[in-house]
Amino acid sequence: MAYGHNNYGTSLQGYALLKIIQQLGYEIEVIHYEKQLTVMEKIAWVINALRVGEMKELKKRISINKEKKIYPQYAEGLKKRTDAVDAYKKKKLAPFFRKYIGYHALHEGSKNYDTVVVGSDQVWTPLSLPNRFFNLLFVEDSVRKIAYASSFGVSEIPRFQRKATGQFLNRFNKIGVREVRGKEIVEELSSQKAQVVADPTLLLTRDDWESEIKEIISESTKKNMACSAEKPYIFCYFISSNEDARKQAKILSEETDLPIITIRHMEQYRDIDETIGDEVPYAVDPNDFVRYISHATYVCTDSFHCTVFSIIFHRQFMTFYRTNNTDKRNRNSRIDSLFYVLGVNREHLYGGDIKKITTPVEWECVDTNLKTLRTQSLSFLIDALNS
Repeated sequence: MAYGHNNYGTSLQGYALLKIIQQLGYEIEVIHYEKQLTVMEKIAWVINALRVGEMKELKKRISINKEKKIYPQYAEGLKKRTDAVDAYKKKKLAPFFRKYIGYHALHEGSKNYDTVVVGSDQVWTPLSLPNRFFNLLFVEDSVRKIAYASSFGVSEIPRFQRKATGQFLNRFNKIGVREVRGKEIVEELSSQKAQVVADPTLLLTRDDWESEIKEIISESTKKNMACSAEKPYIFCYFISSNEDARKQAKILSEETDLPIITIRHMEQYRDIDETIGDEVPYAVDPNDFVRYISHATYVCTDSFHCTVFSIIFHRQFMTFYRTNNTDKRNRNSRIDSLFYVLGVNREHLYGGDIKKITTPVEWECVDTNLKTLRTQSLSFLIDALNS
């Protein structure tokens, strides 16, 4: 987990997992891996990206620097966001960092541990396979290897990766996955059994998160939150370029006469993001992100973790798919699994009518399912660490 990376879900689930393991009485370190890739390794990564159909990811990485030059206001805003997220990491995560520079040091460093835990989020995407990091191929054979709430991020593993995926899965001592489809993939490709467990952010209760967001990480973020305490609003958090999602959010705003607060350009600059938002803060750290959700009247999002926190705080929300289900590389299974496991009514998964955002959620049922999932997940983690 490095600095300069602005994904709120990554920071929050990482912190939540650290906190839970620490509460269980273990000493912890976060492996901070600084790659030193050879030219051939970089070429191999590009070839793999092409083979798994991730041209969009390649283009995105290439275009970000160009976009910052073309849109100086975006570059300025991105720096504010990066500084805010880095301040959060410096305070909440960095005290646990242990840096390893280069793959040899990483492998040798694995011998320092009794157990290495990977998770959570989309750590096993087809794009990541050659890195030999999140699949724990760098870890010494004798060291216990645990996956907690790991996700493949896709519904299907490319045929040419299926054998290698099964091989790294078979090295694990215990596997907990975030999605039902992830469990199926593990059991299709390896001799392992997997258990569906809660994303780490769900292991902490609403009271836990209320306590967390009382803490202001950076003085520069205080002014961003004044609005959320004073007036109702719609919070929009879109990562994809889904045009219909923005249109529907604007329709909701017009019909409810509520302003939209949105965090723009999350992954890269998108022209369509400029078409939405009455307030568009940039200096937003992970705690601020949770605060915006917790105080919103409505939440519109295509983000897994924004959906998670909408559920934790009992917000009226609408989740949009990022891509069509017919796309073999779609990452919709994580949303489907979340709705299924917690029993959230699917009216809150956008199907053409934004007005369904007002459909009552059976929160008592959802909370009961969440409590059961949380208990089962903690039992899995305790067993995995103690076995």
